[in-house]
Amino acid sequence: MNNDWQIVVLMSVYKNDNPEHFHLSVESILKQTYQDFLLLIGVDGDIPDNLAEAIHAYDGNAKVKIFWFKENRGLTAVINNLLDEGKKLRPTYYARMDADDISYTDRFEKQVRFMNENPELDVIGGAIEEMEYDGTLNGKVIQYPLTHQECFDFFATRNPLAHPAVMFRASFFDKVTSYNANYKKNQDTELWYRAFKTGCKFGNLKDVVLTFRVSKDMYKRRGGTKFAKEVLKLRNEINKGLGYGFKATLFGYAYFIMAISPGWIKKFAYRVFR
Repeated sequence: MNNDWQIVVLMSVYKNDNPEHFHLSVESILKQTYQDFLLLIGVDGDIPDNLAEAIHAYDGNAKVKIFWFKENRGLTAVINNLLDEGKKLRPTYYARMDADDISYTDRFEKQVRFMNENPELDVIGGAIEEMEYDGTLNGKVIQYPLTHQECFDFFATRNPLAHPAVMFRASFFDKVTSYNANYKKNQDTELWYRAFKTGCKFGNLKDVVLTFRVSKDMYKRRGGTKFAKEVLKLRNEINKGLGYGFKATLFGYAYFIMAISPGWIKKFAYRVFR
């Protein structure tokens, strides 16, 4: 059987997403120079009427398939459901996309080419640029490590990929199966841990492939005692499981302190260390 689509794109939408931002995000996918894809949108529970209207605008679009879930369960559960639907289509690649970011129009073209040229890689990302909530570029470009070994070394303290900008080879999920449903806020970090443990190979394009929107509540979502404890527990597990040293353990505790600190400290640390 031939693949129905080369790329299946996974996007989750929930009640706090901005309808205009959602529209811009979807349009950035639909305008890709590489057109062999299907966008799967999962709606996570009840949403406002204006957001529902923005989503319904894509009813009947051959490039979009929409799934409406009655209960709000979080990003991890929705992406896993979309992944299950995507597996039925037997694509060559999966791509992630958030409902408030904007992909460069040549993102898929460059990522597919890079995957084809590097068949040993299981998952790749790329550089991202930041914009404020209102869409204004703030001048910050975030580069990620390029080679697998550099990604592994980088993971001792930080995630080696920008989650909204990643592309997976379909076989990645034969090795790692899915996201861990127990993680609602650190699902990408936990996924990268299991991927490294199972021997998946990582890489990044040097090129910017996505414009990342800094949400209004980003620093709030990345804080609090519960979040901090979850991150510290996961980081300790990563450091032990992958054999990182004392520096990585020290960073885990530093991150814990930052996560329970006031918002202005988190914002400063994010700007300096990301």
